[in-house]
Amino acid sequence: MSEYDVAVSFAEEQRSAVEEVVEAFQQRGLTVLHGPEQTHEWWAHKDGGDLPDARVRFFVPFVSEVDDFTTAALRAVKAGDEHVLPVLLGDVAVPPDLLHPHVAYVRGTAADRLTEALTARIEAAEAVGRERAPVSEVVARVKGVAPQDEEVVAEPVVPATFSRYTEQDATLRYLGAQFAAALPRLERRGLVGTAHVGETRIAVRVERAGDTVYALDIQRGGIGGDETVNFVVGRQDGVAALTNGWARPVYDTGVGAAVLEVHDFSVLGGSGSTRAYRREELFTALWQRLDEVLASTVG
Repeated sequence: MSEYDVAVSFAEEQRSAVEEVVEAFQQRGLTVLHGPEQTHEWWAHKDGGDLPDARVRFFVPFVSEVDDFTTAALRAVKAGDEHVLPVLLGDVAVPPDLLHPHVAYVRGTAADRLTEALTARIEAAEAVGRERAPVSEVVARVKGVAPQDEEVVAEPVVPATFSRYTEQDATLRYLGAQFAAALPRLERRGLVGTAHVGETRIAVRVERAGDTVYALDIQRGGIGGDETVNFVVGRQDGVAALTNGWARPVYDTGVGAAVLEVHDFSVLGGSGSTRAYRREELFTALWQRLDEVLASTVG
């Protein structure tokens, strides 16, 4: 069975634009399952045995209008299918009830920006060990998602005024202020803590007798996208670092407030788990982890 990073689906009128994007994907080194006949209509009318024998990281329908097939794809994402990643082309208007409040959809028409966004999603999927899936199964799941009962009261939607970037700024400011206030307390343990707070990076360092015993960088943007907050543990000395965890601002319709969807690889001592935190809870978890590391290494 062949393996690909993505399989694409498109509307006939978007053929030339999608081919340009596919070429950009391939130039970046992504493997793409793509054929001139593989339109939304083609995928929608093929049975499992007639679909390509291939495994994919993501099935990527390019949504230029909300028709039956793209509506089914959007419903699949909202139902939790992690192998479906719609790309919203141009200014296509998607009804709020079809969008998942905790999913950042890829939007745009510029090939280079779409390539960067898709590459980031693929890297994030690889980092958490998400396996490829047979494209026939993914498409079958898309076509099998039933529409919601129109008489059922619609779920709460994300407010139009919610902004991931505003929440990102607020998170960086809050964490910077909290670390700057808390680190001087380490002096009673014979340690010196400093926090350099910049616009795009917070550098937390703890020293004893001039030796760095703990380092944490909190950065704007990273593996999950430029709207995320990235965490890197340990001094990097100018070498590009892998992430130890990252947080994406999302709006929790259940509580009616913004929260941080934290993907914890090791910054909090986890192993790829995901959990929602308020800003206050996240700082408490980061500080507890700092205290645990210091207790185990320097006493």
